[in-house]
Amino acid sequence: MSSTSIELNAEDSEQSYLSNNLEETSQHYSIDVSDNKENEDTQSGYSLFTLVSGKNKRLKNICQAWIRCYMNNPTDALIKLMQFVLEASGCNYQIPQSQNLPFDFGNILITATAHFGNKSVQYPMTMKMRYLLVKNISQFVKELMNSVISTPIILDDYFLKNITGFVMVAADSKVRAFRHTTTLIALKMMTALSATVFLANVRLRQIWLQLFAKVYLERCMDCVEHIRQMSAAEFGVWIKEYPNCYLNPDDVKYLFVSLQDNAVKVCECSFQALFKLHANALLRVACVEQGIKYRNTLLGLTMSAENEISQMAIQLVGDLYRSSPHILDENMQLAIESLVFAAHRGVAQAAAALVPFHYRDDISEPELLQILVKFFLRVAGHEHCAFLIDAYYGRNDIVLAWSSMISMLLTPPNLESWRREENSCLIEIMSRAIKQAVSGEVPPGRYTEYPVHQPLLNAKKLVATVLLPDLAALMRQYRDHSNDLRNLLELPQYMFLQGPQVKALLDQIGDMMFEEQENCVLRMGAQTLEHLYDQSDSNDNHCKQLLNRAVTNYIIASKQSPSEEPSQRLLVTLRLLSALYAHFDLREWQLSDPVLLILRQDSAPCPKALCLYLKLMYSSLSWDLKYLTHADNIDMAEECRALRQRLELFLLVTTSLIEHSTELKVSCTAFVCTCDLFCLFADELRQSEDTNILGLEYRTKSSDYVLLERFLERYVFADADVEAIHKLTQPEQFAQLQSKRRILTSYLKLSFHNVMVMMRTSIALQHYRTFHLPYGDIMRSLMERSIAMNPPNFGMTLMHTILMVYKRIRVNYPDASVAATSLDFAELIRLAEMLAEQLNSSQLEARQSVVVLHRAGIRFASDHQNSNLLFLSVTQQFIPQLLAQDMLDVHRFLNTNYPSNLSNSSTEYWLSLVSYRNALDIAIAKSCRRDFHLQQEE
Repeated sequence: MSSTSIELNAEDSEQSYLSNNLEETSQHYSIDVSDNKENEDTQSGYSLFTLVSGKNKRLKNICQAWIRCYMNNPTDALIKLMQFVLEASGCNYQIPQSQNLPFDFGNILITATAHFGNKSVQYPMTMKMRYLLVKNISQFVKELMNSVISTPIILDDYFLKNITGFVMVAADSKVRAFRHTTTLIALKMMTALSATVFLANVRLRQIWLQLFAKVYLERCMDCVEHIRQMSAAEFGVWIKEYPNCYLNPDDVKYLFVSLQDNAVKVCECSFQALFKLHANALLRVACVEQGIKYRNTLLGLTMSAENEISQMAIQLVGDLYRSSPHILDENMQLAIESLVFAAHRGVAQAAAALVPFHYRDDISEPELLQILVKFFLRVAGHEHCAFLIDAYYGRNDIVLAWSSMISMLLTPPNLESWRREENSCLIEIMSRAIKQAVSGEVPPGRYTEYPVHQPLLNAKKLVATVLLPDLAALMRQYRDHSNDLRNLLELPQYMFLQGPQVKALLDQIGDMMFEEQENCVLRMGAQTLEHLYDQSDSNDNHCKQLLNRAVTNYIIASKQSPSEEPSQRLLVTLRLLSALYAHFDLREWQLSDPVLLILRQDSAPCPKALCLYLKLMYSSLSWDLKYLTHADNIDMAEECRALRQRLELFLLVTTSLIEHSTELKVSCTAFVCTCDLFCLFADELRQSEDTNILGLEYRTKSSDYVLLERFLERYVFADADVEAIHKLTQPEQFAQLQSKRRILTSYLKLSFHNVMVMMRTSIALQHYRTFHLPYGDIMRSLMERSIAMNPPNFGMTLMHTILMVYKRIRVNYPDASVAATSLDFAELIRLAEMLAEQLNSSQLEARQSVVVLHRAGIRFASDHQNSNLLFLSVTQQFIPQLLAQDMLDVHRFLNTNYPSNLSNSSTEYWLSLVSYRNALDIAIAKSCRRDFHLQQEE
C-alpha cells in the first residue's frame, strides 16, 4: 500500500454496520432514503460536478440526495465525492465503481494525472469563468457540510476520515490543478467545521487540526499566488466569523508571516484578517505580541511601493500602537510620520493618525497647534503644507482651529523655542486649511483612487465670521514678511463678504499695493482685488481710480533720460503695473506701443526692468486678443493687423533674448512669454467666423521648437550629475528649482494645448529617470494627459524617446555586444522600465500606446538589416503592459518579421530576439487570469 494511503481501522463488517445504523437514525432525522422520482433525476446520469456547476442547480436537493446515497452505500457516495474533486480540477478520469476500501488516494491521483495529458497548465480554476466556479464549489461544500453536520454522519468517523484524507493527499500533489482546487475545497470544509456546534468533540478537533497542518500551513507557502491568497483569506474568515474555533492565539503568527509574501493580494488578505483579529478583544493581546515580533516587517511594508499595502501597514501599526505604544521606537515613529507628506492620499492620511499629538486629549488647542507646527518644520518645508492639511482634513479638527490660530498669531506664545519661523508656518497652515475647507479639492500632486469633493458646509461664511474681524490686524502685523502677507492677502477669496466689508478690504489692500515691492505679494493682491471687484458693480469707480493711479505713477517715473539707469521708483511702479495688468485690462491707457518700443531699442533696460517690460507686453497682447474676439462695431481689419504686427515684433524680441541674453532671469521670462503666446495665438482661433481673427493665428515653425529645446537642454537638463540634482532639491535652491520647473512646464504646455506634435516631448521624457526627483511629477502629468489625448501618438512618443537614447549609445558603441554590456545601455533599460511603470495604472487607456510601441520597436529592429536587434531588449521592458489579446497580436507580428526558427539560434547575435520572444511567450501563458477582468471592463 502507498505511503500516502490513509487506512481505516475497521473490520470487514464496518460498512454493513454503518448502513444499518444510518438507516435506523435516518428516521429520527426525517431523511427520506427511498428511491423517489426527484432522487432519480438528481442522481442518474449526472456527476456531482455537472450538477453543482449547472445553471439550474438546487444545492440543497443535491446534498440531500448525496446523503441518501451515503446512507445506502457509503463507499459509492465517497467515490462520487472524490470524483467531484477530480472533475472540478479539470481531470476526466473516472474512478472505478469497484474501488474498495481502504482507498489508496495516492494511486487514484497518479492514475488521474495521466488523463491531463499536456494540458494540465490550464484547468477550471484558471479559466475565464473561474469566479463562478469558485462560487459554486464553495457554496456546494458549505451546503454539503451543513447537511452532514445535521446528521450522525459527522460523527461516524467514516465520512470525515476518508474525505479529509483524500483532500489532504490531493492538496499536497505536485499537479497544480489538483493542489489548487483541493485547497479551496479543504479550506471551505475547515470553515464549515469551524461553525459546527461540536466544538468540544475531540475527533472533530483532531481532524480540523490535521487539515490545518497538512493543508493550510503547507499551502499558505505554495508557489501559486492564488493558493496563498485563498489560504490567507480563509484564515481571516475563521477569525472573524468563528473566533472560538480550533485556532490557538499563537497561530496569529502565520498571518504575520504571510505579510512577507511578495504578492500584493496575499498581503492584502493577511492585513484584512489582522484588522479583524485586532478588533477581537479575545485575540487582541496575541495580535499585539506578534506585531511586536514582526514590527520590522510591518515597518518595511509602510514604505512599500504598493500604495494599498503601505496604507494597510500603517493602519495596522496604528491599531497596534493604540494598544501598545512601545511597539514603535522613536526612529520607527519618525519614519512613518514622514509619510504624512506622501503623494498617495490614503498613505498620508493613515500616517497622520500616528503623529503623537493625535492621541493627546489632555492638552489645549494652542498646545496641539504648537506640536503640529514643530512637527511640520521638522519633517518638511512650506511647499508641502498643502499635503499636511490634506492628510488631516476631515479626520482631525486641529487644522480647522482657526480661532486659536488667529489668537496665537496676534499674541505669539511666550516660549523661548517659538521663533518667527513658527508664526510663518502657522499662517501657512491656516491659509491652506481655509482653502481646502472652501474648495474641498485634493491638492495638486496628491493621488487618490476615489477623488471626493469635500468642502466644509457654509465654509465661506464661517471663514468670514472667524477671520474677518482680525484680518486687517494680521496684515498690519505681518506686513514686513512677504510670504506671510501673500498668504493673508489670499484669504478674502475664500470668504462670504457683504458691501461694507468689501469696501474696507479694498481700501486696505489698495493702499498696501502702492507701498509693497515684492512680486509675490503684488500678484496675490491683484488677484484678490479682481475677486473683490467682481462681487459688485458698485466698486467699478474704486477700480478705475486704483488703475489710473498706478499708470500715472509709472508714466511719471518713466520720464527720465534713456541713458540713465532706471530709478528704484520706476522699478516699483513697473512691478505694480505688471501685477495689475495680469488681472485688469489697461488698454485705454495705450501702453502697448511705448512698451514695445522700449523692448526693441538698442540700449536694453536693466535685467529687472526688462523682465517686467516683457510681462507687461505679454499682458497687453493677451488683453488685445480678448478684446478683439468679443468686440463689435470696430474696424476689425485694422485692429487685427496692428495686433498681428505687435505680436511678430514682440516674438522677435523674446526669441532673441532666449538665445542671446546672458541674464538667465531674462531668458527664462522671455521663454515663458513665448510659450504662452504660442498657446494663446494657436489654431483655436480657427473656430472664429471672422476672417480677421483667423489671420491672427501664429503657426509655429520647426525653428521655433529647436530654439526652445536648446534652451531647455542647457538650462533645465544641463547638469545630470547625481549630486547636482540632489542639491537642486535642497531648500536653499528652491527658487532655482521653481524657475526650472516653470520652464519645463511652459514647454510641455505646448503639447497639452495641441500647439506642437506630441512626439517633440521626447526631448524631456528621455530625462525621466535621471531627473525624476525634481521633475518627475511634471513629466508624469504629461504622460497621463498624452494618453488621454491620443494613445497611438503617445506610443510613438515613447518609442521615439527610447530610440533617441538608443541611437546615441550606438554611436558611442558601434559593436552591439559592447553596447549591450555598457553602463549607458543599462541606464536605458532602467529608463524604459520607469516609463513602462507609468502605464500600469491605466493599462486599458494605454492599450493602443503599448501595441504601437511594440510594433514600431519590432519594425525598427527588422528594417535595419538586423543590426539593431539589441533594441528589442529595450522594447521587452513594455511586455508586462500588454493586454492578453494584444500579446497574441504582437506575437504574430514578431513571427511575421522574424520566423520562430530563428529563436533556436544560440549565437550571441540573436540573443535579444530570443529573450524578447521568450518573455512574450511567458507573458502570454500568465496573462489569461490577469487580464480577464480588465477586458470585461473594457
